[in-house]
Amino acid sequence: YAVGQEFKGHTDYFEPNGLDYDRYCGTAGNRTWTVMVYLNEPEAGGATRFKAIDKIIQPETGKLVAWNNRRPDGTPNPATLHQGMKVRAGVKYVITKWYRERIWA
Repeated sequence: YAVGQEFKGHTDYFEPNGLDYDRYCGTAGNRTWTVMVYLNEPEAGGATRFKAIDKIIQPETGKLVAWNNRRPDGTPNPATLHQGMKVRAGVKYVITKWYRERIWA
C-alpha cells in the first residue's frame, strides 16, 4: 500500500447466497480462516480496523494477525468485517493466507 491507499471495509468470506459464491467457492469451499503478517511498519497509518469489535491493530514488522471467518455454528462471522486504513506516510506490505474448507484440487 502506497501513501493514500487503503482497503475499504470487507469480509474475507463469500456470502453463501452471494452472486460470486459458486465462482469462488465451488472447488475449495469458503474461506474459513485468515492469517495476515505485516512485513514492515509504514511511517504513519496503515492500521487494520475491525469496526464491529472496536479493535484497531497497528502494523509492526513481523506481527501476525489471525481470525476465524466463521462462527462456532459454521455460519459466516460478520464481526470479521475489517479495513486496511489509509497509509499516511511510507508504504505498507502484508502477506495474507486464506484457509478454505477443502484443499484446492
